[in-house]
Amino acid sequence: MSNWQNWAVALILLLCIVRIGQRVYAFFMKVREKRNPCENCATGCELKQLYEKKRSEYSDGKKEIKKKIFPDFTIIPNEKTVNLIINENKSLSRFGDGEFMWILDKNQNSYQDNSPQLAQELLETLQSNDKNLLIGIPGGIIDSSKCRLQARMHWLIVKNEDFSDILKYLNPSRRYCDASITRPYIDYNNKVFSQNSFNNLKRIWDKRKVVIVEGEKTKLGMGNNLFDNTISIQRIICPAQNAYEKIDRIMEAIRKYVHKDELILAALGPTATILVARACQMGFQAIDIGHIDIEYMWFLSGTLLRKSIEGKYVNESSDRICTNKYDDDSTYLSSIIEKVL
Repeated sequence: MSNWQNWAVALILLLCIVRIGQRVYAFFMKVREKRNPCENCATGCELKQLYEKKRSEYSDGKKEIKKKIFPDFTIIPNEKTVNLIINENKSLSRFGDGEFMWILDKNQNSYQDNSPQLAQELLETLQSNDKNLLIGIPGGIIDSSKCRLQARMHWLIVKNEDFSDILKYLNPSRRYCDASITRPYIDYNNKVFSQNSFNNLKRIWDKRKVVIVEGEKTKLGMGNNLFDNTISIQRIICPAQNAYEKIDRIMEAIRKYVHKDELILAALGPTATILVARACQMGFQAIDIGHIDIEYMWFLSGTLLRKSIEGKYVNESSDRICTNKYDDDSTYLSSIIEKVL
């Protein structure tokens, strides 16, 4: 290739980079000005779909938001959170943006229907003064600088769209944990951080007897080594949808089958958030472990997409397909001590 052709290619690449930079800058400027950054985009990319989804979710009953300064909430570092769980026998209830939406009675097209009872108990959990219960809120609302572009956009939208509604339920003088502690992979750029985060979390159940309380399509730990350092694993299987309707029966199963020296790991959406608080009051140690298994499977595969995983229900994947891969697995079946369906 001649010199003029090399220069032509280089010039075209430079112009492309400049154009991309201009569009990224314009995108975030529109978000800051609370305008739709995708208004002139004719494509249906993932960022546009996410933005339109969030604007739809937060549009119902939306009030005019006055500009105000976001308080400086104190977020406990994840390693210290794990130390508190291990050394002081703390439990952890986590509130993501979904839990706030259930509190605010926002439509989510989700696996859990809204209800006044669910909203009230979530709010009571959020404002709990139980000294043994740690409360997690989305760290991305405070600082999303380590996140990928899509995640930064997500938290920027949440912060701008529902700023005052979320704020009124939080106590600036309280020290919160990061609710994303169990989601250290898909939203982050640094995969060394992800590996270290998983290793940190594994310390929680190291050499512990564990009882997993999960949806019937969740199957935590199946197909990976996430819980290989436990002494034993038992399971209480709950409904994959609208589990909160069965929470009293789930708590009765915990009371009946779980010993106080065993660690409860709950993966059951907003029901897990409440379940942990109730279990803590009963003298159990419980952790709202959320999407950790899915995050770990994504991490092992190296994917950058929220893709489906064979044998497990992934509510964030586009197809939401769940095969029966582990339904007849002897290890899985032998771990089940109760079904509350």
